[in-house]
Amino acid sequence: MSLKESAVSGLKWTTASKIGQQTLQFSTLIILARLLLPEDFGLMASAMVVIGFVNVFRDLGLSAALIQKQNLSDELFSSVFWLSLAIGLIMMLALIIFSPYIANFYNANTLVPILQVLSLSFLFSGLSAVQQALLEKELKFKTISKIELFATFLAAVTGITMAILKFGIWSLVLQNLVFTFTVSSLFWIRLSKRPKFFFKWREIKSIYNFSANLAGFNILNYFVRNADYILIQKFLGEQQLGYYTLAYRLMLYPLKNITAVMTRVMFPLLSKIQNDNKRFRDIYLKLVNTISLLSFPLMLGLVAVSDNFVIVVFGAKWEPVTTLILILAPLGLLQSIYTPAGIIYQAKGRTDWWFRWGAVTGVLFIIAFWIGLKWGVIGVALAYLIVNIITFYPGLAIPFKLIELKVFNFIFSFNKNIIISLAMFVIVLCFKYVLNMYLGITESLIISVIIGIVAYIGLSFKFNKEKINYVLESIKN
Repeated sequence: MSLKESAVSGLKWTTASKIGQQTLQFSTLIILARLLLPEDFGLMASAMVVIGFVNVFRDLGLSAALIQKQNLSDELFSSVFWLSLAIGLIMMLALIIFSPYIANFYNANTLVPILQVLSLSFLFSGLSAVQQALLEKELKFKTISKIELFATFLAAVTGITMAILKFGIWSLVLQNLVFTFTVSSLFWIRLSKRPKFFFKWREIKSIYNFSANLAGFNILNYFVRNADYILIQKFLGEQQLGYYTLAYRLMLYPLKNITAVMTRVMFPLLSKIQNDNKRFRDIYLKLVNTISLLSFPLMLGLVAVSDNFVIVVFGAKWEPVTTLILILAPLGLLQSIYTPAGIIYQAKGRTDWWFRWGAVTGVLFIIAFWIGLKWGVIGVALAYLIVNIITFYPGLAIPFKLIELKVFNFIFSFNKNIIISLAMFVIVLCFKYVLNMYLGITESLIISVIIGIVAYIGLSFKFNKEKINYVLESIKN
């Protein structure tokens, strides 16, 4: 199979899997939001901040280094596996020991058993991180997609069943753990390559510069991206964090399901052509344009119907989330086309640049979050949006130097996408205003969504037909 065919196949399977996963996850979220309390989601969010942060230390950029490495030896593969497993075990034991101190920081003693149970995920991940990296390097996304979709289904069934049986927060805990265990087990089973009883620091040193800078960025970036969660939990309480978490998860949908899907496939592909700037640049622009065709209308549409959407889908107890969506959805729009720049640093092997930029923006975000606390969760959300707007241009200009791409050319390439999305936004807003006067909010929401979809597709085929045809042709091929 050629490189192009492998990429198309990878995108096809990864997209199909993500659609299936997110359909399951979103349906599960709706059900759990009605069965559980905002406090349960807030407490779980606090636990996942800790789990995610420790998980960054567990990987240390080793998996990405294996993907970026053009010639992967058995010795390097084995050495990275044993190091990943050792780090996973250490992280599991460390979290078990320090969980009381973490819970004390949050003023939530109920976090102790939750964190200790979730620490098992590090053992599972340590056993399979290298296997997953090798599958991605070989562009075997069909296998990966099937595994992740099955694990999502099993986790969803577990979470819903436990919620119905009144297990509260433990429904979310076991849902997460079942997913990690299932994915890790199946990655190990499906990959025929096995590590040897071999470990050499010399092999680890060969990828040190790449992995160390990537790990440094990931650790710093994770702390910064979750500083808002930590501060809200510490100073505003679990209920406010629950509202913020739900709005944030809705904002992340284009990042997790559109941007992440495409960048996951494109990273190993672009790593293979890392020395061909023209080809790299052309593929990158097509990648981001495709993302914007989906993320722009999704986020602007969410803003237009946010009030009806929250009440109909999640219930009246989540009404405070509406205002947060109005702030965070535009942020999701920006992030959907900003985040892919990370694969330029990685594919080009310049994670040192990425780490330095992350350090600069990290300081700005933390200061902004701290100031925003004065106005509650609304202030924190606004601070998040403002800093993203300020750092948007330099955050693109720096990595674009590596592929000789100008920011103006990048932005101009999808000007029609944003104009058409804004036109759809205005149309939906006007119709919703009229519909709300004569119909119930459920009927108004359904009709508004349909109008938005029809308007966006119609305007796109009228004024942006070239890019729409490109996407459809890619799907067809």
